[in-house]
Amino acid sequence: MVSEVPQSLHARLRDALRASILDGRLSPGDKLPSESELTGAYGVSRITVRQALAALQTEGLIVKLHGKGAFVSQPKAAQSLNQLQGLNEALADDHHALSSKRLQWRQLKAPAAIARRLGLAAGAPIYHLQTLRYLDRQPLCINDSYLVESLGERLARVDFSQRDLIEVFEREGGLAIGEAQIEIGAAVARPQDARLLKLAAGSAVLQVERLLHTAGGEPVHLENAVYRADSFRYKLNLRR
Repeated sequence: MVSEVPQSLHARLRDALRASILDGRLSPGDKLPSESELTGAYGVSRITVRQALAALQTEGLIVKLHGKGAFVSQPKAAQSLNQLQGLNEALADDHHALSSKRLQWRQLKAPAAIARRLGLAAGAPIYHLQTLRYLDRQPLCINDSYLVESLGERLARVDFSQRDLIEVFEREGGLAIGEAQIEIGAAVARPQDARLLKLAAGSAVLQVERLLHTAGGEPVHLENAVYRADSFRYKLNLRR
């Protein structure tokens, strides 16, 4: 005879809600019952409900919005790092709608840290492009791009809203992109980033720096991106 291992009350509630989400009875975007409704329906305390919801939030199955309640999260979009691609190209087969809004497009003198990454002298003229990208009409990331002057001049009138910068660089810029150096880390959203990404103050974000080189090894584009950690992830296949 097989007996089930006893579970705590919050684990039982967590598993029941998780099953409803994974089985499709609760769909992405659906609002979960309120804490008081769950307390009454399952005969548990409010603390037990909060423990169960916290576990589901840690798993990424729900998101809690201040003053509004808990909602089933949207499946995360994922970009593979096995090949150098733009986001539109990487998600082309996943049926996501991607778009972007231009926030800034200007010429400036390169700060020392950015100039060093691009192999330029401090104060050299560069172009700065800042965009807010959307995934399925929801804010996904803020991208700050720094382009060498020759590339920026060629792209001054290009519409970037529905396209990857790599594709633009290759087609309109006439470049052969060879490789990228990428650094990924965790951070806390700055107030201005949280506002644009519709996040609560102090939310966790994913920071990504990408330095693009031409096929000849010349650095031409430095990008610093801040992603919503609840909407996006990178994936990588490693072989030994």
